[in-house]
Amino acid sequence: MTATDTTSTSTGWLERFERSLHAGDPLGASDTLRKSGVNGWVRKDHYDLAVKVIDRIDPAPRVRLDWAERLLAHPRRVDKELAGLVLWPLARTHSREVTRIGYRLARDDDWAVRETAAALLGQVLTETWADTIPLLREWVSGPDSRLRRAVVVAAKYAARTRTPEWAEPLLDLIEPALRDREEYVRKSLGPFAIGDQFVRSYPDATLARLRKWMHDPDENVRWNVAMALSAASGARLGQKAPEILEFLATDDRPFVRGAVRAAQRRIRTLVA
Repeated sequence: MTATDTTSTSTGWLERFERSLHAGDPLGASDTLRKSGVNGWVRKDHYDLAVKVIDRIDPAPRVRLDWAERLLAHPRRVDKELAGLVLWPLARTHSREVTRIGYRLARDDDWAVRETAAALLGQVLTETWADTIPLLREWVSGPDSRLRRAVVVAAKYAARTRTPEWAEPLLDLIEPALRDREEYVRKSLGPFAIGDQFVRSYPDATLARLRKWMHDPDENVRWNVAMALSAASGARLGQKAPEILEFLATDDRPFVRGAVRAAQRRIRTLVA
């Protein structure tokens, strides 16, 4: 089989995908998309191609919402992920409906679906900031750890915009999660949201918060501060503020000390 034949075979599903959507059959389209993958896993570039087809067809908002609801009625991962992608362009104009569906997806049992939800909620937050952030403030302090984690990741997506006036409100938004004892939330906060994004988007504001947070006696807060400096971008910030890890290193609790050591190892790799 030639390279051209391989390419033709790997993208042949797109025609079937498009035909299904033109026929008003999002489930048929989703089934075609699923079969383009292996064991239910669809490659990211296939999702990207599917989005291009949907955008080219340019269904009306009410059609997108209808397709999403029909997809969400089914349990497969690909149906739910496709529903989130179908809704993406409606984040600004239909934020209430999109947020409601993002809420459902964020609580799903499948981690990949929850990732789609967090990205979708991040888009809604970015597009309709004033309307969305009060709701996310409620969720981040609520009883559902999956929703709390979705807020943390959504904040990371919003931070990517580097909108100056959002720095302090976004840091305020994620602050309650610093004390979260749920591992799923914690691992998405210090090393991921803060250490990978906030330190790049808002270095000065984030550094000021880290210096404040390090004095909190809660070991989860201190773990998040140290682990924020264990990420590549965070480690570069940590080089400029060695007093943070020096202070945290005086904490005898193994949980905190382990995070400090992880950050110290990462910083050493930068100077090696």
